[in-house]
Amino acid sequence: MFNKKYNITEAELEIMNLLWEKGQLTLNEIVEESSKETAKNKSTIKTLLYRLIEKGSVRSLEQKAKENKYMAMISQKDYLKKESESFLEKIYKGNTNKLLLNFVEEKKISKKDLQDLLNLIESED
Repeated sequence: MFNKKYNITEAELEIMNLLWEKGQLTLNEIVEESSKETAKNKSTIKTLLYRLIEKGSVRSLEQKAKENKYMAMISQKDYLKKESESFLEKIYKGNTNKLLLNFVEEKKISKKDLQDLLNLIESED
């Protein structure tokens, strides 16, 4: 079962990436950081942030006489694991073998990466 706190949209993921990278940020800091490449609307960011709070992905830290800070409630590692599992299940019906064969057949994996995978598999035995 997919926990809703891991059900993050692409727009929300931008905020999560900032929080994973920086730790705790205020709304203004999130707007400033996310607007470095292209300008972002503060109200849009606020809406995305509140959606993440509702899902349980982000938590608001109350600050006395200061702007609230926000922090991620899920780790990037856990999120990536859930996304990988979801992708594998959705596209390859959970079959890791098919995924790897696809990368090898389409030459999307270098010989070095393939050797690293083989070494990892051998070390697991």
